[in-house]
Amino acid sequence: MNNNKQKIAVVIVTFNRIEELKKTITAVYNQGIDYTNIYVINNNSKDATKETLALDYPDINAIHLQNNIASAGGFAKGMEVACERGYDWIWLFNDDSRPVKGTLESFINYLQKDSNIGLLKIANTNENNQAVLLYWEGVRKPKYVSLSNELIKTDLITFDGCIISRKLIDKIGYCDPLYFMGTYEFDYCLKAKDVGFDIYTLPNGLIEDGKLGGKDGTPPWRQYYNTRNHLWLAIDRKSFETFKGWFVRELKYIYAILFFGDKKKERLIFKMRAIRDAVLNRRGKRYNPEDYS
Repeated sequence: MNNNKQKIAVVIVTFNRIEELKKTITAVYNQGIDYTNIYVINNNSKDATKETLALDYPDINAIHLQNNIASAGGFAKGMEVACERGYDWIWLFNDDSRPVKGTLESFINYLQKDSNIGLLKIANTNENNQAVLLYWEGVRKPKYVSLSNELIKTDLITFDGCIISRKLIDKIGYCDPLYFMGTYEFDYCLKAKDVGFDIYTLPNGLIEDGKLGGKDGTPPWRQYYNTRNHLWLAIDRKSFETFKGWFVRELKYIYAILFFGDKKKERLIFKMRAIRDAVLNRRGKRYNPEDYS
């Protein structure tokens, strides 16, 4: 899409959710973005994703991976391909979320006015229909505000519904696929601030988020990645604030596991492995989510 001289690509990362993916593709297309500017990163889905894209959406850029490299790897691949093809901005979505009517129009002018924007996020909403803003204090700290069209400078974003500047990518590269899942967004935000780019959130709530990834709670294998990646980030940045945030967060999780959680032994074992692997710099996909589904 070339909207007021801003060339925008949309990247959607998907895994085994063809019906949700179709809804997201339709919603993106309804923003005025042509199929030729939509990039679907298929994380080796076992459902009908590949066949459906070929039959129903032949003009979409479908990139079918041989292995599931999760959200970090999928977004990194999408950013790489979009940059190679000369886009100015890359708009990111999971397959279970999508823009609603007027989303693009709500922020396109901001991209033209402020050349220092590195990341701009359409805010998700909570159960009280408040916009969720994120800030960094060694862990992510949410703040809740009323819906508005006022652009707010923040510390953090999540990639879902976020648009990223090509200028920022040229400076710091793609998100780190070795996170596999979780924490890679915060790492990217911290790197963006390191090189002087601004991060903004638009709290208008114009995104529909299915939150399907967390509908059954956090499984033990996923806690492994959350624990490992947060600790590794603290070690990599040599940040006491981040280590403190990680330590307090883990104490709370362990307390919850011991007194309220299911699969106590399995969860604690995964956490011990996560600490070991962070210290030993063992990264990437260590545990395959498909083996635990």
